[in-house]
Amino acid sequence: MKSKTSIVKKVLDDTHLTLLFPNMSIETKEQIVYRRNGKTIDKVIEFDAKTGSKIKTTHYDYFDDKKIRSIDEFDRESGKKIRTINYVLYKSVDEYDLESGKKIRTINFNVKDETKISSIQEYDIDTGKIINVSIYKRDGKTISIIKRIDPVTEKVTNWVNNDTKNPLEPVKFATRSYDNIKMMDKEEKEDIAKLIDNLYSNAF
Repeated sequence: MKSKTSIVKKVLDDTHLTLLFPNMSIETKEQIVYRRNGKTIDKVIEFDAKTGSKIKTTHYDYFDDKKIRSIDEFDRESGKKIRTINYVLYKSVDEYDLESGKKIRTINFNVKDETKISSIQEYDIDTGKIINVSIYKRDGKTISIIKRIDPVTEKVTNWVNNDTKNPLEPVKFATRSYDNIKMMDKEEKEDIAKLIDNLYSNAF
């Protein structure tokens, strides 16, 4: 595959890179990698022109190099991948742990409306298996069902159906677009876990 390199100045407005470098203008170097035919683009790799750190890789569809297949975003300091945005069939976002490099969460969006979350899967870092599944209602904001899964047996250990007069508050993800989604901190996770446990115990 052939490659071509150019340097461009990017103002990071309304792009996924604003998650990494808010309120910044940065000079980046782009490396365009072509497929074997030398005509269609396979991917575009973006680097920080000053540090040389890879910050973003955009992969294009094999049959249409104007259509984005997925985007990988990298931590500016460590160079490790922090998320992958997939556009195959429907939009989904995989997020990774910076220390281990393993996938920790997948956010799936509605097929017809990619501003609405349909479900979120959380993974056990040690086994890589799903340990938590949150299924959202049609509004893409309210959690409908939460399932906890044992990573060893892969059996559901807790099941909460959120069809009550006082629904659970969803995790504070974006309500309109992916750009506003942020990682949930440890305290928020613990609060949600306690709330789930209380609801589950009161149901019996």
